[in-house]
Amino acid sequence: SGTVVAGGVVTANAGVVVDNFTLDGTTLALSSGNMTLDSAGGVILDAATGVISLHEAGNGVFGTFTRASGSLAIKSEVSNADIFFKGVDDGSTITALTLDMSDGGAATFSSKIQTGNLTVEHTQLTQSVGNLKLLTSASGGHILLEAAGNVGIGTTVPATNLHVSTTSSHSEIR
Repeated sequence: SGTVVAGGVVTANAGVVVDNFTLDGTTLALSSGNMTLDSAGGVILDAATGVISLHEAGNGVFGTFTRASGSLAIKSEVSNADIFFKGVDDGSTITALTLDMSDGGAATFSSKIQTGNLTVEHTQLTQSVGNLKLLTSASGGHILLEAAGNVGIGTTVPATNLHVSTTSSHSEIR
C-alpha cells in the first residue's frame, strides 16, 4: 500500500485495478457508482467503423450513432421503440418531439410546427406572408387561399371571393 513510480511503460497482462476501475485489454469497467469523464478540452469518440453503440446493463444495443454516406444517422435498435427529443421549458421537462417507430416514424410535436412563413398549431394553419397553395399532386388540382381573401379552386388567379374552375366540359362556377 505504497506509491509505485515508473519511469517507462508498465505492462500488466492481467489488467490494472485502481479504486473501482478495472482496465483490461480494451475494456474500462467501473464496479460501482457512476462514471464521470472530465476533460480540460473536448471529449472525442472516434470509432474506426463509424458506429457508436449505446448499451444498457448487458442487455445489448438499444441505439446507435453512425455515419451513413457522409451524414449522421441516429437509430433506435429496438423494434418499435420510439425516439424522444426532450428539453426543459420554464423548469419543466417536456417531450418536444416523438418519432413513433411502430407507426413508420410518424412525428408528433408537443406544440406548433414552424417552417418559413407557415405555422401549423393544433387545427390551425397560418401563412404569415403571401398566398397559401394546397396541392393534391405535383401537377394536379389545387386550392389557392390568397392573402387578400379570395379562394381559387382549380385556378391560381381567383377573381372573386370564391372562384371555381374545372377542366371538364362543365362551365366555370363563380
